[in-house]
Amino acid sequence: MAWVEQSGQHSWRVRYRRHTGTTGAIPGFPDRKVAETYARDMETDQRRQVWIDPADSRTTLTDWAARWLPAQDLDPRTIDNYRSYLRCQILPHFGDASLGEITALDIDTWTKQVADAGYAAATIASWVKLLSMILTDAVDQHLIPTNPVRQRGHRGRRCRTLARERVWPTPEQVLRIANQASALGGTTARLLIITAAWTGCRRGELAALHRDNLHLDTGHLTVDPDHGSLHECGGRRWLGPPKTPSSARTITLPPFLVRLLRQHLQTHPYEFVFTNPCGTWLWRSSFHRRILRPAIDGTRKPGARIYPVCPGLTFHGLRHSHTTWLIAGGAPEIAQARRLGHHLPNRVVETYSHVAPEVETRLLADLQRRWHKATRSRYPKRPQQRKPAMKTRRPIPPSLTTRQRPIPAAPLTVGKRDNTRHVQRGNEKQVDPLSTTWSGTPQKHPTRDSLTRLQTISQDQPKPQESPSDQPKQPDRRGLITKWS
Repeated sequence: MAWVEQSGQHSWRVRYRRHTGTTGAIPGFPDRKVAETYARDMETDQRRQVWIDPADSRTTLTDWAARWLPAQDLDPRTIDNYRSYLRCQILPHFGDASLGEITALDIDTWTKQVADAGYAAATIASWVKLLSMILTDAVDQHLIPTNPVRQRGHRGRRCRTLARERVWPTPEQVLRIANQASALGGTTARLLIITAAWTGCRRGELAALHRDNLHLDTGHLTVDPDHGSLHECGGRRWLGPPKTPSSARTITLPPFLVRLLRQHLQTHPYEFVFTNPCGTWLWRSSFHRRILRPAIDGTRKPGARIYPVCPGLTFHGLRHSHTTWLIAGGAPEIAQARRLGHHLPNRVVETYSHVAPEVETRLLADLQRRWHKATRSRYPKRPQQRKPAMKTRRPIPPSLTTRQRPIPAAPLTVGKRDNTRHVQRGNEKQVDPLSTTWSGTPQKHPTRDSLTRLQTISQDQPKPQESPSDQPKQPDRRGLITKWS
């Protein structure tokens, strides 16, 4: 219900009853007729349930987000991500604006600014999607008439940036990364990486793997539907269901992996298969920062040097590599989906297709073959240890290694060492002993071990003349003129 009343000598206002029981007012009408026309339109919109209270549209985005977020029934990790998006990106730009003031042009300008700042298109899309969800619920609550975030195709410049393919390693690279991880985090880190690559499990599924879900006698592991994944959020960890219902599955293990897991459990006294040395769950960030990234990108550690193997690889990239190996081995699509815990896009094929025992046998044989090939690769099985620094030899004086002027005659060839060993292999030439040319005469290079047997040569000596007295006088090291004896 709406009515009109005069608020000044030449001004009128429309009064109306809100749904909360309070009374609102819309001032600023110049005469009574205009105010009555607005009141009739307001009552019509109220009967159609499309009328927007101007006071509600003046609600700021910060206030509305504070009411909207606690009402969402989502995973704790999703709520944590939404809080981060609002705190870091959305509210600093739109927080003080009212819901009715946010326009589509403002949102387009904001997305262009963050794109120019270097943020990825997928990251920006997640921010815009959250903002659209908030404003859509504001429309449903009759706070604003429409959502300014709308999908508009074929607008702006054409994107010519190709999506980069995710990095995936070969079996040889996985084994080398695992060996380097063992130098940083022990044998548990090594076995965790190998198991992830040869089973296709997610990191959370392996971190939550319990002894009771590992059946080595039959050669398979089970991802529990209720407690099959380790979740982290806000400094807390808990066991919960895996990512999707189809992720609760049974995965067969190749023979070599059964042997490695059996050896590991014989010396592993804890309840879960993959833990830190204290027996607690592995933190995602700690394992990534201290073990996985150095093992992949390389680092220098006292006593050992870790070499870069596959820069850009992530733990989820091991899951990609497992899928690639299955495709290369000829595994059918249904076998890949069952092993990875995926749904096939064709529901008919997924319903009526099954994995036969012979398909599973060929799949495990191919994984076993890749393991044997990786263990026989040329990559080192362990990080190379640094050799202790060796004492450097004293440099040989230049007067002993270089000649300051050409010698017109053949040089000294005394000594019993074979001078032809300095000739490169494959290019050896027979030297004529009667040759008198400089280039064809075998040379004798003084070394540190020959200084004790050979006379020290401090300067070039000319060819001896007929009489020693006819030789020219030569200055010694102190500059004195001496005669040859």
